[in-house]
Amino acid sequence: MGGCRMAASSRRSSSAPLPPALVEELATGRILFASTEFLELSGYPSGELIGRAAAELRLWADQKASDPVLAGARSTPVRASLRTRSGDIREVLVAVQPGAGCALATVAVPVENGSRLHEIVQSGKLFLELVENCRDFVCVATLEGQVLYVNPAGRRLVGIAPDADVTGASLGDYYTKDGARFVRTVVHDRLVEQGFFHGEVQMRNPGTGEVIDVEMDSFLLPPQTPGDPPLVASIKRDVRETRRLQARLAQAERMESVGRLAGGIAHDFNNMLSVVLGFTDLARGRIPAGHPAAADLDEVTKSAERASLLTKQLLAFGKQQAIHGMAIDVNEVVRGLERTLRQVAGDRVQVEICLSPGQSVVSADPGQLEQVLLNLVANARDAMRSGGVLRIATGEEVLDDEAGHREALPAGRYAALSIRDTGTGMDRATLERIFEPFFTTKRPGSGTGLGLATVYGIVRQTGGAVQVESAPGKGSEFRVLLPRTDRPTPRSVQPLSRPAAAKRHARVLVVEDRVNLRILVERCLREAGYDVVAAESGAGMAEAALKADVLLTDVALRGPSGPEVAAELRRRAPRLRVIYMTGHDPEAARALKPSGRLLPKPFKPEQLLEAVRAELDDAA
Repeated sequence: MGGCRMAASSRRSSSAPLPPALVEELATGRILFASTEFLELSGYPSGELIGRAAAELRLWADQKASDPVLAGARSTPVRASLRTRSGDIREVLVAVQPGAGCALATVAVPVENGSRLHEIVQSGKLFLELVENCRDFVCVATLEGQVLYVNPAGRRLVGIAPDADVTGASLGDYYTKDGARFVRTVVHDRLVEQGFFHGEVQMRNPGTGEVIDVEMDSFLLPPQTPGDPPLVASIKRDVRETRRLQARLAQAERMESVGRLAGGIAHDFNNMLSVVLGFTDLARGRIPAGHPAAADLDEVTKSAERASLLTKQLLAFGKQQAIHGMAIDVNEVVRGLERTLRQVAGDRVQVEICLSPGQSVVSADPGQLEQVLLNLVANARDAMRSGGVLRIATGEEVLDDEAGHREALPAGRYAALSIRDTGTGMDRATLERIFEPFFTTKRPGSGTGLGLATVYGIVRQTGGAVQVESAPGKGSEFRVLLPRTDRPTPRSVQPLSRPAAAKRHARVLVVEDRVNLRILVERCLREAGYDVVAAESGAGMAEAALKADVLLTDVALRGPSGPEVAAELRRRAPRLRVIYMTGHDPEAARALKPSGRLLPKPFKPEQLLEAVRAELDDAA
């Protein structure tokens, strides 16, 4: 027997009562539903109609004519003779609306009320279309869970064929074991006591075993006649995608918090590294060549420089690196790095490069995009210890509003950079943590756990997203999406030669609230021949600014910030040049908008002096 589609509700309303209506199974004529009004019209109690064929009951008096219900949909109502339970004949008009499948909803109206027929037919059609086209799981069942009706969306959700007969089947077959127990106890009791239930439960697709999280609203439908068992109408909404989005939002917020923490740590660490590198360099300059301590100081410098690379990765993860964005072709970046990428991948890995035709231009920092590519290739290599295939591909992806919402990106055109390997793959637990700083699946000492965190930070700060697909034993694919731009890529030009800076007397104002770093900067500048006025804040420096050439200030000061100090002093001395020292690049980037040069921490004495010389050259 075919599946059934009930197109009539058994909930009554005093303002809009249901018309006389019944539902018959198309294949057999078996009556599946009858409204209260139809029961009153025919004189039958519900128990004598439901489940029996109309022909068996001789419900239609004219036996020579076919059952008007089974005759199919009619655009024009037909006259029919309805035999009541007492044997009386009632002349009625019958209009038939087909369901999506093998059941038909019928409307029977007494001839004397025929003027209402059009209104009733239209309301029934509207209700039918509403339920049949609803994207949620809609079903009607007995309180014990015997199925009477499931709409098309519900059938698709749990794997019921469109033409399958589920009438009388147990709704519990479509719940998980725990879900079925929950419905039998908690949901059942709530319906009996309160008449409705709202909550979540797990369903399943018996054919595939897929578990489906749904949000359920169930309510009791009143009996058609006294003594009839109540029915339960349920609407269930698949919330798996909502849960995934919520989980991704929570992860993004968690990553944002960790990023702020990482950026703050890197900022303070860069200040300390500036002191270590600076004083080590000064000490190294005072030791004659060949002195035993020279090699020791060189090792201190190397270690501090390695530590500064670590802070750069932390800043990248925290999206706190200065972005020097320019229009670059992703294809050209891959071509330019091809030799290096093959070296990073190693001899055991076969590298395949597939670039999209034409240009794939994005606005990004070239150095940071190279770092993203190198980190992803290194990660893929580590997943293929015994060798494998690494495929690097570029392309374009267009995100509509829905796809953009999933990735927290605006709709539009994106350049796609794909890194796919045939390595070990990752399970779900690992996938949820791969972008966390210091998280690694490698053995202790084999990695910092910052490679993918750096990728995540750079891509997000550039306005893109990273998609990951992986499964144990099936390899991984990292797909980087970056917004396309219509800006032309810059042409390569020969740099203009720059004359050497003429030595001249100059005065430098230094504003730094960290004592040891202020002492280091002041000492380096004095030994280079500059006049220096140093202080922990800009207070009281207005007069000194009138005779100064350069202001060298930290961005993040305890009182007024470096940009605020610079703005105040420039009001008195408009020609004052400014250099911003910072270990926290977003603030520096904002500070640079008016004018000024950036000196990122940590820096060596020669980098400090070069920045001052360059600023004086520009002023000359």
